[in-house]
Amino acid sequence: MKSQENDYDMTDLANATSDINFMIGESIAEFSSWTQQTMLDGNTVIHNLADDTQYILTPEQMDNFNQAYADGLANSTPEALTAVLLNDMIDLEQSTYEEEKEALTDAAKEIAAVTEIADKLVNGDQQTKINAEQYATDNDLRAIKESSRQNFNTSISGMLEASITKNMIEGYAQDSVVIDVIADAFMSTNTVMDFFMNTAVSIDQLVPTQLNLDWDQHSVGVNSFMYEVYSNDPQQTLEMTPR
Repeated sequence: MKSQENDYDMTDLANATSDINFMIGESIAEFSSWTQQTMLDGNTVIHNLADDTQYILTPEQMDNFNQAYADGLANSTPEALTAVLLNDMIDLEQSTYEEEKEALTDAAKEIAAVTEIADKLVNGDQQTKINAEQYATDNDLRAIKESSRQNFNTSISGMLEASITKNMIEGYAQDSVVIDVIADAFMSTNTVMDFFMNTAVSIDQLVPTQLNLDWDQHSVGVNSFMYEVYSNDPQQTLEMTPR
């Protein structure tokens, strides 16, 4: 599991910073060069003060920067970055779900191709049965393959786990206590970069309402009342649910 250090949109802060840096860098250098001409002995150059406004740092520029800067700081706390990581995890589970769904569809098509021939053998006339048998032979469809069965079942389990995990993370991401527990864990162990670069999330097999986050040599398990909102029966295990 990999996450950006901060997915908060820093566009406003980047633009405001660039504007301020331009004013105190290139702009002030140009201003210094421009006004220095009047400091030479015997200089007769007269400049119009009305043209100097472009070199002034305006209150609007300062206010824009300060607001963007405040937002940037607020969204760079351990707690805010933990929320970012959880949102990244939600996206990952969504992607996993879609991949498993595609694999399920492929496996279902392979199985359906065999059952379609079986239906013709049951309900077709003599010529249909002969054609079906020949088609099955020519296309290696004389039985449902074990690989198709395994892919079908694995995809079902993958979709289920991704769906439950995604819903749990969505609920937990709204719980400030959960956020604090996770943030405190990686801050207190001084593993910030490992946490954000390597964290893997999973549902605890013994406690189905607990999310486990594992990274480097550390792990933290968290629970939240918010899971009740997203689960009809949180006491069921992943193995029990499909049955």
